[in-house]
Formats: sequence, structure tokens, C-alpha cells
Amino acid sequence: MFTEILEELVEKVKEKESDWFDQLKEGFSLEEVEREILDMVNDLSSRLTGSLLERVLADRELLKQVRLFGGKLAYRFVSYQEVTLRLANGKSIKARSPYFVKAQPKRGRKKRGPNGRGCHLLLELLGFMGRCSMLFVSEVVQMALLCPSFAVAHEVLSLRGISVDVKTIRRLCGILGELGLENRCSVSLKPGESVAGKVVVIGIDGGRLRLRQKKRGRKASGLERQGYNTPWREPKLFTIYVLDEQGCVAKSCHPLHDATLGNADEMFDLLGEYLRNLQIQKARRVIFVGDGAPWIWDRVQLLLDDLSLDPEQVFQVVDYFHAAAHLWALLELRKDLTSEERKRVYKQWKSLLWNGDIPGLKAAVTHMARGRARKKMLKGMGYFETHASRMQYQSFKSNNIPQGSGCVESAIRRVINLRLKAPGTFWTPAMAEYFLFLRSQLLCGRWLVFMTNVARRTRGKWSGIQVTTDNFVPAPKHCTSNHSNTKVAA
Repeated sequence: MFTEILEELVEKVKEKESDWFDQLKEGFSLEEVEREILDMVNDLSSRLTGSLLERVLADRELLKQVRLFGGKLAYRFVSYQEVTLRLANGKSIKARSPYFVKAQPKRGRKKRGPNGRGCHLLLELLGFMGRCSMLFVSEVVQMALLCPSFAVAHEVLSLRGISVDVKTIRRLCGILGELGLENRCSVSLKPGESVAGKVVVIGIDGGRLRLRQKKRGRKASGLERQGYNTPWREPKLFTIYVLDEQGCVAKSCHPLHDATLGNADEMFDLLGEYLRNLQIQKARRVIFVGDGAPWIWDRVQLLLDDLSLDPEQVFQVVDYFHAAAHLWALLELRKDLTSEERKRVYKQWKSLLWNGDIPGLKAAVTHMARGRARKKMLKGMGYFETHASRMQYQSFKSNNIPQGSGCVESAIRRVINLRLKAPGTFWTPAMAEYFLFLRSQLLCGRWLVFMTNVARRTRGKWSGIQVTTDNFVPAPKHCTSNHSNTKVAA
């Protein structure tokens, strides 16, 4: 079959060769020739892949093994059904695939039959998601993550010869997001990945996005739609990265980002699970960095106790630039100071802050606290006293410990602000959670690892079950089904 397909392509190329040469020689229209060649290659790819899939799906011996495998998962084979599949180049092919239905208790059954409880198990083993190949899903979802909207992603994909509507793009983002969240704290990691013997930095911060929530009550008369509210929410993000011996970010190790709409406790539970999978107890040094937000530091110590980390190997750092901004805010309370006086005093205070001399800084602030500003300035000094041990910046620099939270601030901007915080963009909670997770995987360089682990979700069960054809009992010949429109289980 492959030989016939290739011979047809060769004949087409021979027929078009002289025309292409004339087009280039007379009109210099390389883009048109290149587009025709690319269309031929895509057509060849889809035909070869379709032919190969047809042979695999129809293989009797493989079906026996898949039926035994399905039995271990409480699935029973029903019949072969024709399905439309999307391949990596966007082309659609039709194929006949074995269809399985999951057994359910009588109480859970519905009158309509097995709709919603079936799947094409062999297609799942081959990596198909929602009847789309893994490479197609990866291409479409990446475009949706990087473009400012689903509509723009649709336009860009169309220009690349991949015709897919906005609804399908959104659906595939949901499927992949849900599959990723099933094993959220491990699906981003390479097999055996560990931070043993390394210097690990954990940055924590919060961003902003707007949700889309339906209004309660009845729809107002004269309105076509009920409308919705758009409250602000603070997704919480963390990043985990490794430092080299010079205290710089190690280029050989990809960082790890993740973010969630959950509250602070849920975010720290998520972080703790990631750190356990990375064997954080074996790290040489663990450094927490962030701004002075109480929700961060109130929970860091609880996390350290939960992970049973040695206090000698743990360092906590409040971002120097946030601390310096608090100093400037205290000085601005003195309205009577000139610009030059304020700059001079600010320089002195920053020097005390950099050296970690919090008592000296308190004395300097107390000396400047006068008039109506006195009470507020003395109260603001409590911020520095609370975080005194986290503000030893000169000592941190000497020990190759970062003094700022630039990495997590950058992750907030790239993961959240550039896509989820766009003006006029409102998110359902579920899709926001999917995008927070998926953009984190893509932008920290772990997309290929993530997609490979997702594709293995069913294959792992296959390899974990000893499949044999001994004592195999074939299904009755009358076992058929008319449920050809049943949705593929994700």
C-alpha cells in the first residue's frame, strides 16, 4: 500500500515539475510553488498515516489483546465504528475503530443506553485525544496558549493550512487541561527527576485576572442575555529553579512553574506535592523568595515543618526592591521634605537596609518621624522588623543567595499577565485553571515532557497489565451497537 501511494506522488511531481520551473523562471512566485509542494507533502503524510492506522485498527490479534486490556479496566468490546480523525497536519481521515463501553451499576444506568460511557480504547493507546492525534492537539493548544484569543489562534492556524474552528480549539484546551490536572504534580517531571545535591530557589507571588460569573436571578425584561459579573481574582503562582555554583540560574535545568486559582492553603499544598516529587529533602540548599505578603510567609514555616527540612539548609528572602519601595513610601509621608532631601535620606536608608541593619534603620526612621506622619512612619517600620532575618542582603550576596524575586515576577508576567489578564478578557474558573497550568508548562520549557507523559497515561496501564491471549473467549457474533455518535471519553 505504501509503495502505491509513493508511486502516485512521484507521478504527480513529474507532471508538475516543468510547471513549477516555469512559474519560478517567469513570475518568481516561489511562495505559490512552495505552497503546492507543501500541500502534496501533507496529503502524502495523511494518506500514509491513514493507511497505517487502518491496518493497526483492523488487526485481529491486537484486538484480542486490547479486549483483555479493556476487561481489566471494566470495558467491554461492542463493535467497530467509523470515526473521523484529525492528524498532525490538520487533515481529516475516516477509520473504523473498535468501540468499548464501560460497565456501570444498574443504579447508574440511564434509559438512553451507553451514551457517554464509551471510548475508542485503541485510539487512546495510540495517543488520540477527542479523536485528534497528540501532535494535532499539541499544535492547536500551543497556538491557543500563545495567541491573545481563540479567534486569533483560529486565524493563525488557518494561515498555516490547519482548518479548525474556535469551538474545537476551546474543546481541545479543555481536554488537555483536564488530562494534565489529573496528575498535576508529576506530569511535568522527567522520569527520576530530582533536585538532590542542588541549590533550589522557590519563588512565590500572586497575579490578577477577571472571572466570568453568571448573574443570579431572572433575566431582566427586554434583554436577550442574562449578563455576567467580572470579579477580580488573584491566581497564586510559584516557580522552582536551580542555581549553579556561582549563584546564577542553571541553564541545564528547566525551571518549573505552576499557578492556581485556589486559595493560599491550596497553593501551598500543591507546592508541597511538587517538592516531595522532586525529593526536596535531598537538596543541598533551599531558598524561598517573595515579597512581604503575609499569606506567603505565614505558610512557609508550616510547609518546612511538613517537609521535615533541616533549618540549617533553608533560607528565606524578602525581595530587596519591594523592601526599598516600602522605604520610599515611608519617606513620602513627610510632605515637608524637598525632593533633594528625600533622595538623600532615601540613599542612607537603603544602605542600612542592604547591610541588614534593621535596628539602625529603625533609629533613622524614628528620627525622621515627625508631626502628623510620625504615627504612620513608626507603624510602617513594623514591616522591616517582622522580616529582619529575611533582609540580610549583603550576607545573602556573599553566599550566592538571590536578593530578589525577579524570576517569579517574570513568570507572573509571562504566564498570567500576557494572556489571562488581557483587557476585556474574562474567564470561567475551569478554563482559567487549565490555562494557568498549560501556559506554565509551555513557558518553562517542559511542554514536550508534559505531552509525552500525557500520551503515556493509558499506555502506562497497558504496560502494567500482563496481556495474554491464553484462554481467550471471543465475543458473541450478535454483539453489535448503533451508538456511532457516542462521544470519545477524554
